Amino acid sequence: MGHALNKILKDFIVRFQVLQGRRVHYMPGWDCHGLPIELKAVAEAQGKPLSATEVREAARQVAYREMNGQRASFRDFAIMADWDDACTYRTMSFDYEATQLEIFARMVGQGLIEQHFRPVYWSPSSHTALAEAEIEYDEKHRSRSAYIKFLLEPSDALAAKLDVHEPVHLAVWTTTPWSLLGNMALAVHPEAQYSVVRRENGELLLVASELQASLAEIPLGLAVKGERTRLGVTHEVATCRGSDLAGSSYRFGLMKPGETREILGAAFVTTTSGTGVVHMAPAHGQEDYELWRDSGRMAHQGLVSPIDDYGRMVIRDQIGTTPELQEALARLDGQEALQSGNQAILEVLHEHGMLLGEQPYRHSYPIDWRTKQPLLVRATAQWFADLSDVGPAAQKALEDVQFVPPTGRNRLSSLVGRRSEWCISRQRAWGVPLPAVYNAETGEALLTEANVHHILQVFREHGTTDVWWSLEPEAFVAPEYRKPGTRWMLKNDTLDVWFDSGSSWAVLQKALGRELCAPGACADVYIEGTDQHRGWFQSSLLTRIATCHSAAPYAHLLTHGFVVDDAGRKMSKSLGNVVGPGTFMYGDQKKGVAPLGTDVLRWWAAKSDYTRDIPISPLIMKHASDEVRKLRNSARFLLANLGGVPRGVPLPDQLKLLDRYVLHELHALDRVCREAYECFDFAKVSRRLNEFVTTTLSALYLDVVKDPLYAGGPHRSVIVAVLDRILYTMTCILAPILPHLAEDIHWYRDGRVADPTRDDCIPSVFQQRWVAADEAWENPTAAEHMRYLLQLRSDVYSLLTQCKDEQYVSS
Repeated sequence: MGHALNKILKDFIVRFQVLQGRRVHYMPGWDCHGLPIELKAVAEAQGKPLSATEVREAARQVAYREMNGQRASFRDFAIMADWDDACTYRTMSFDYEATQLEIFARMVGQGLIEQHFRPVYWSPSSHTALAEAEIEYDEKHRSRSAYIKFLLEPSDALAAKLDVHEPVHLAVWTTTPWSLLGNMALAVHPEAQYSVVRRENGELLLVASELQASLAEIPLGLAVKGERTRLGVTHEVATCRGSDLAGSSYRFGLMKPGETREILGAAFVTTTSGTGVVHMAPAHGQEDYELWRDSGRMAHQGLVSPIDDYGRMVIRDQIGTTPELQEALARLDGQEALQSGNQAILEVLHEHGMLLGEQPYRHSYPIDWRTKQPLLVRATAQWFADLSDVGPAAQKALEDVQFVPPTGRNRLSSLVGRRSEWCISRQRAWGVPLPAVYNAETGEALLTEANVHHILQVFREHGTTDVWWSLEPEAFVAPEYRKPGTRWMLKNDTLDVWFDSGSSWAVLQKALGRELCAPGACADVYIEGTDQHRGWFQSSLLTRIATCHSAAPYAHLLTHGFVVDDAGRKMSKSLGNVVGPGTFMYGDQKKGVAPLGTDVLRWWAAKSDYTRDIPISPLIMKHASDEVRKLRNSARFLLANLGGVPRGVPLPDQLKLLDRYVLHELHALDRVCREAYECFDFAKVSRRLNEFVTTTLSALYLDVVKDPLYAGGPHRSVIVAVLDRILYTMTCILAPILPHLAEDIHWYRDGRVADPTRDDCIPSVFQQRWVAADEAWENPTAAEHMRYLLQLRSDVYSLLTQCKDEQYVSS
């Protein structure tokens, strides 16, 4: 239904512009790369091992199959487009990929593409890095919240400050116990106050003073069914500031024997939850990484990231302060960090006296938008686009874009404003190769604009990017970079699929015969669902600004909501409320839905407020069907009375009041609907058309003139001339929304059915112009007089009803 809604809304725009006599360049396309298609291709191999080139060929066949199926559906939706391959785009076609790599080369030449070893969102279920646009959030995620003991090794100054002559343990809180294997420091807030408190068992713990009470309520040990003893705190022994703690050290059972690590001051530490002492794993958190980097420690200590591509724990070194701990920790190797690994590490901490307690913690948590599985943050070597200068320029470009609804401006602007970089590399086989070549001995990357163009030339010689996986790496090194004895290797990264789709503006430029960076917007309109503020809208804007330093790729940006059921629930297989457009178009006997046809589906799309989530149900569609039937019956009545009457019968100078009033209302309808189409307000078009046909036409004008129409007389020709104008304007207004009905009306009024002898008939209603209603029809005086008469009629009807109720007259 979402596909149907999107394509039908686009079609309203295209058909309206065609009716205005404008040449419209509409180039449908498909995003073909990405994980869903790759996973489908691999699944269809039924466990057979596939090489990268085999995966790509299988994925290409899946993409073609799905694309052909969608193309047939779009035709059923009555989408006006040229569906030949030459007039559509596919991100997997070589021409598209080559254009995309041209954009990439320009960004490389401007120094915007960099490689970093830093934390990124990593999807264990997809085995790849993800960008912010590929992330959703589970608002009801439950984490294993753990409170752990770290032994404080106070500096001389801190020891004097506390004046405590017993061991003190730091109470540390984390919602990611698996990341303790990557611990490299602890952090405290320099301005916060911390307290040494005594537990009921006599042990001393250090915690933020504000959190003493909450610490005392922590359930001891591992979470099990039934009540657990609380941690318990008796009294405060000493206090200090966070700045006093910074510079001291600590020991922890998961370190190597004799190792200590440092406590750092960090402004991001809060005292609203937890303990006020934060476990730092710079390889698994952005704030931790930035503090670690800015402190200068990364240069000589690096990053520890003991998680592999599948999200499994990797115990490379012998860690643990005792042989027993070393043996227990070795058993963690290969366990999934977000599943059994979390439980296993908590059990180890509990068994060796390091776990104070744990409890479930519900919070918003990032998930993979494709697999819907949890993500983790993991340091890997990835390629990034530097947006530090692109972002402000993109914000400036958005000032010239028209947004529908207007709230889209703030949303897109805020998302762009929060981004300083874009992780553009993915570890998949199905996609456009990221054209970096590496020195096999040093690992140093070769990525220059000149070498990207060399690689592009190699691709052009073979007509495909598949050779990235079959040729020797040296083939992708330009002659000026080759040195005797140097070996090269490829890492087979591919570009983020949002970089794929975000390059479509350049393909459009080429199709229109424009220079890549020609001034102005590339497209008049982009329209997609609200989720594309994080995706296509943003990637298109960023690649355009980064490449051309000019206008946004779109002049108008339209967003629509999602299709939901009549209770406002998102369609889900688990809820059993998923319904496809075919159910309403062709009917479904099992669900008791009669076939309604394409026009009814399109009328539903038009009459809905697409700027919000749009409900659909059999009852909603029945109402839509009733309204379309009313329009069709009104058109049939008009056609029946216009048979044999040529188009454009002249109107006499002298018209009766009712005729002048109807033409005045028709002029207003024409003006309002044209303006609504220009503003993409299709709901207003359908509402005003329905009101005119129901109230002004059927309930008033046709009701009054049906007698002279049937009986004849001198005024009949005037009425017929008015009906001719009404039918023409009605047909033009409804044509973008209900093309089948419009073509029926046109064929019976102006085509061969109306006059089989004609050879000059216009085959389609869309091959004639929508000529605006005559300005002479605007007649406020007639409208005022008619409103008085209509009010009088209403009063008379009211009095008649009252008389009948009071039995003054018989019914």
